[in-house]
Amino acid sequence: MPPLPAYTHFGGRHPETAALANCLAAVGVQAPHTGQPYTEALLLGLGGGLGAGYILWEFQEHHARVLVLGWRSNWQYPVKFLETTCQRIGATVAVHETGSRAVALRHLQEALAAGTPPLAWVDRAHMPYLQLPEVLKGHIGHLVAVAGHTGDSFLIDDLAAAPVRVTAADLAAARARIASYNNRLLIPVPVESPDLPASLLDGLRDCALNLLAKSDSFALPTFQKWAKMMTDKKNKKGWPVLFASPRGLYGLLQSVFEGIELDGAGGGGLRGLFADCLQEAAPLLNRPDLLPLADRYRSLAERWTALAEAALPDRVPAFRQAKSLLRRKHDRLQAEGEAAVDGVRSLTAELQALHQELNQAFPLDALQTQMLFTDLSDRLHALYAAEVDAARALTETVA
Repeated sequence: MPPLPAYTHFGGRHPETAALANCLAAVGVQAPHTGQPYTEALLLGLGGGLGAGYILWEFQEHHARVLVLGWRSNWQYPVKFLETTCQRIGATVAVHETGSRAVALRHLQEALAAGTPPLAWVDRAHMPYLQLPEVLKGHIGHLVAVAGHTGDSFLIDDLAAAPVRVTAADLAAARARIASYNNRLLIPVPVESPDLPASLLDGLRDCALNLLAKSDSFALPTFQKWAKMMTDKKNKKGWPVLFASPRGLYGLLQSVFEGIELDGAGGGGLRGLFADCLQEAAPLLNRPDLLPLADRYRSLAERWTALAEAALPDRVPAFRQAKSLLRRKHDRLQAEGEAAVDGVRSLTAELQALHQELNQAFPLDALQTQMLFTDLSDRLHALYAAEVDAARALTETVA
């Protein structure tokens, strides 16, 4: 059951850049400076680079709190980043939306019949191979590439080195679950060769401008807000208020770890992938001064990883076990794709049991929990300052 004949690149580090890079490679788009397919890193920079976001949703009907962390430019606008990226590489995009599942299926089939693999928005928890809890359905959007189909199944390219089969019924449910996505499908269409250096400079300038904006939801100040919420005892969104009783706290701390390290952030909150972009950009733009900046963003990636680790400190055996299970599941799925699905079910079962246990009986007492919140707050304040300094340095470098 092969994918489209030209679809030979699978996997990646970050959903949007990986899906776009692999689809562009399948239709023969090459970067003019290398004659090879575009890298994820360069596409990230072309699209505007990094972003910043922290939103804590509370869904009373499910008694659930869902943490959303934004790392990519325009992360709050699902189509804008891809449209901008495609425009800067000389491509247009065809976007299809519909409230009809039948029409949505036809759009998908027509794209594949034309040999143009599309990008599809889905509800992450509806993708069966990820084996996520039912309570998350409808809450976490995700982007995948559709690499082919056979019979009643589609081949999904979702950051793994090999595709995963999803039945037409499951894919239809995943595409329809989040109403605002409206069964959205995006198809990149190459039309002309770009002025790549000029486009990349535009992307890097956008990155610095957007990071340094004043928004405390969609720019760097959001990390300062998050730092304050970790210890704010008066704000209803403050963690000491939300978790006056620690029931459910473990799940949110797990979300911090996964949201920085595993769930499409490429590790280190996408900062490492952006460092790769700056390293690739330096010779392309003849700007060696971008190389020290790449090192600075690699350091930021390491500090975000350290924050993720600190959210579930190793001194607590159950936390250490949870992180190990999460990484093992993630790494197997990425390395093997469909071949890993059955093999990780035991890991999923262990994770679910541990999640339930730790959410009901949090292993830290009140003082230890307060100290954890303070530690995370201090780290976030320091990260915010370092992010601002790096964004200012980027502004000066690409001015």
